[in-house]
This record gives sequence, C-alpha cells and structure tokens, in this order.
Amino acid sequence: MVEATFMASGKNMEEALDFTSSLISKLITGGIDQIRANKIDVFCIDINDANYLDERLWNEPEYGLISHNLVTNKTDDLINIGYPGTKFVLGSDLILNLSPDIPKNLDGYKNFIQLVIMDGADLRERAANTWSKCKDLGLKTKFVESI
Repeated sequence: MVEATFMASGKNMEEALDFTSSLISKLITGGIDQIRANKIDVFCIDINDANYLDERLWNEPEYGLISHNLVTNKTDDLINIGYPGTKFVLGSDLILNLSPDIPKNLDGYKNFIQLVIMDGADLRERAANTWSKCKDLGLKTKFVESI
C-alpha cells in the first residue's frame, strides 16, 4: 500500500521548488533514512514551474549531477518532471507532488510525497483536501514539518 507523506515545503511556489530540488537530491543519495527512491516522478502545477525545477536541478547536489528531464522529452532519467497534460511512464518508486491536488495512478508508486505550500490560502487548503482524499482511499498518511 502506498504511504502518503505530507511535507511543509515553503510559503510560496518558488520556495517549494527550491525545497523540492534539495529534497530530490537527498532522496536519491540516501540522505533521508525513512524514504529512499531510485527513480522519482515530480508533478508540477504548470509548465513554468516544471521548467524552473528542471533548470534548478542542474545545481543540486552541489558536487554532482542527477539525471533529470521533462517527461515530454521521453528520456529515461532518474527524475522525470511533469505537469498537467503530460503523462508519466510508470516505473518510478516515488511521486513528489507540487500540485495541491491528488495525482492520478498513485497505486503505481511505493511512496507519495505531497508537498504542502504553507501560503495560508488556496494552495494550503487544496492540500488539506488531498489529505482527506488520501484518508478516504485508505492510505496511511503523516505530516512532516522538516527533514
């Protein structure tokens, strides 16, 4: 069964994208004990955020390179970045969701991390609705404030 981990990831989308690039580096290199992944799908709110994250990942980790690409480029990288209108090819261990809405095909993943943007408004509220939907699906859920 997929476990849903909700993580506070910043107060706005730019902070959340920067947090995501750091988190990806830690997940791939084993820097987080509880969760490890060999391949990660990242779902962004839109193409602009996906492009920003793609560019940001060229600098994370500082002394290395993690293969990544937009899912539309149809490459087989460790990190696949998607957005509405794109489709992931299943096979990744984990999905990182920057969109506040629940992603499709959760049952194809071992782990699901919902990044919660603590904006005190729409994005935070929609992530709370995703929490409720996860509970309705019978997923084990937990909230992590920091890693």
